[in-house]
Amino acid sequence: MNFIRWWLTGILLFLPFQHNIIKIIRLWNSELTVFVNRLDKFTIIILLPLAIREFYKKKKISSRNYFILLFPVFALVIFGFISGMVNGNYMLVTIHGIFDYVKYFLVIFIYAAFFREFNEFKKVFRLLLIIAVFFGVVAFIQESWAMGNKYIFQKKITDIFYLDISELLRKSSYREPDWRIGIYRVPSLMINPLISGLYGLLIFTFYINIVKKGNFAVFFAVFSSIFGSVSRIVYTGFACVAGLQIFKGKKWLIAILIPIAILLFYLSYQPDFYIWKPKEPIKIYKQEIQVSNDWENKSYRRYTKDKAIEIWKDHTIWGVGPGMYGGIVSIDYKSPIYEKYNFNPYAREILESSKTIDQFWPQVLAESGIIGIGCFAWIFISLFKSLSILRKEALSYEVKGLFRGLIINLILILSYTFGSSLNVPPIIFTYFAFVGIGLGCGME
Repeated sequence: MNFIRWWLTGILLFLPFQHNIIKIIRLWNSELTVFVNRLDKFTIIILLPLAIREFYKKKKISSRNYFILLFPVFALVIFGFISGMVNGNYMLVTIHGIFDYVKYFLVIFIYAAFFREFNEFKKVFRLLLIIAVFFGVVAFIQESWAMGNKYIFQKKITDIFYLDISELLRKSSYREPDWRIGIYRVPSLMINPLISGLYGLLIFTFYINIVKKGNFAVFFAVFSSIFGSVSRIVYTGFACVAGLQIFKGKKWLIAILIPIAILLFYLSYQPDFYIWKPKEPIKIYKQEIQVSNDWENKSYRRYTKDKAIEIWKDHTIWGVGPGMYGGIVSIDYKSPIYEKYNFNPYAREILESSKTIDQFWPQVLAESGIIGIGCFAWIFISLFKSLSILRKEALSYEVKGLFRGLIINLILILSYTFGSSLNVPPIIFTYFAFVGIGLGCGME
């Protein structure tokens, strides 16, 4: 039992560094890279049976909150199989696609089985807070160096070898720096600025709801990741969290909220990620393809969403089946849907590079139709209901703060599913692990 708890805690500490650890391992062992890249998935597959056994031993599976959450997840699995059979898809693709849908929801039940005390949550959260503070310090250094060179020393920054530590692990240290509305977008030690900002926002939301009187140094460090993301999604989330805290009496947040609101206003007029027409023919599968003009200046998200709707119109109820469009499973198994619906070659190149269409709901709509959308809506509603019940039943300020943080973060996650996916392990795995720990504490 102790070993499992240590392992589950270790996974949460590992995920924020996973991207860079994989880069290091790839330099000398490609097979080990695959294993490390899927460590969170292997953890779910191996520990889920042990969690079920733990529930059975303690007779806790009959709890209403477990049923509230388990039933819609089970329904999603059943309807996913039906969708795959209706479309005549390979069973392996369907199974992989369904697992890709439900894997992080299963994390809830694993952590609920092995974490039963709020003190255990405090220990885990303290470690993750240290990581978030460390990432924030790195983000602050990156931002200060970039802004100072550009605006004080009037230097044109092109080589960011000294700004992005992850670039040390690339074969080439040259990359054009990412600026938005005059602010350098800092990745800190994570994959990109968006993930860095979302992780900071996740930890910040729990911290400010659990701690009655926070530490300014901690707040400033974590906020550095949020500010440095220069992301509409992150800034909107921070504005919501800070606004709620201001209403609760933390008026000092107004000084931070005003500039963020101004920046968010400017960001709202910034274009989305555009697919600019390349000047030269591009190569897909080593074949030169001349790109047509029909998608010039169309954003990647807009294009992939339009394609999702086009696919859904032909498969309204059940979709084309899990694992067939928009995610890494469809890429791994070379889904024929892209050829059938004349998916743009340049957009396909971006998809294979990023492994996602960067939108959760359009992918679900295309793959699982109205049934899938209904099941996911049911899961999120059930989560909100369970967390609300547990918040009302909580006796201490800290425990109430945990569930309040879980509810707020659930709303934030729902908001960024329209501009991102649910396959962001440092954010989604960590969040659902906290849901599970909260559920386990609430059952005692």
